[in-house]
Amino acid sequence: MKPTLLRVLVLVFCLSPLNASMAAPPGAPIGLLSKVILEVLRKESGKTWEAASRGQTLATGDMVRTGPKSLAIIKFKDNSLVHLRERSELTVTGTTSGAAFSKAVEIQTGVVGFNVAKQRAGEEFRFTSPTSVASIRGTAGAFNASSGSDTLIVTEGTIKFSNRASSKSLDVVAGFTGLSYRDGSLQSRLSTQSERQAAADALADGQNKKLELELRSPDGKTSRLKIEYKD
Repeated sequence: MKPTLLRVLVLVFCLSPLNASMAAPPGAPIGLLSKVILEVLRKESGKTWEAASRGQTLATGDMVRTGPKSLAIIKFKDNSLVHLRERSELTVTGTTSGAAFSKAVEIQTGVVGFNVAKQRAGEEFRFTSPTSVASIRGTAGAFNASSGSDTLIVTEGTIKFSNRASSKSLDVVAGFTGLSYRDGSLQSRLSTQSERQAAADALADGQNKKLELELRSPDGKTSRLKIEYKD
């Protein structure tokens, strides 16, 4: 006698590994937009782009895009922060394996600053691009995905950096910059001053604003004082 459909399903379930990773349920929030400045768009999986607003939740497959001079800060359930800088685009994904919850950010193009909370056993936070994969356990820095290469600047902790074309990988430690190229080459070197500043800028939580004051001295002469500050 042929086994019933129910028996087949039970057999498949019993043979499946208990720790298999599964995508987070559709629509289940894995993070939210904690800050939105100027032109920020959000796209739910299977839907069209729409203007984003602070406090909106993000689920697996959702995308975020920023326009010129714009910023979006994404806060994940574990309090990890990703700062999406101007003219950038990414997709967020979450997977579960038992009690562990892993996150992935696929960067289509642009720059992100990140401050990732220490991951628990079995958890991981990954940045991916067409060229590279950065596996993070808890650290800070910036990731720049461009057409020819990726730049990973690490300011805290250690990140495993891999090239997708060659499958080469190396550890990039704090104070160093990893470079991954489309031809499969991969390297790590001491960060330059401009790269350290770029990482600090990527992690800033607002835009620089300028305030100009006109000052007049007792003898009637005037001068202008320019002050830059963050929102």
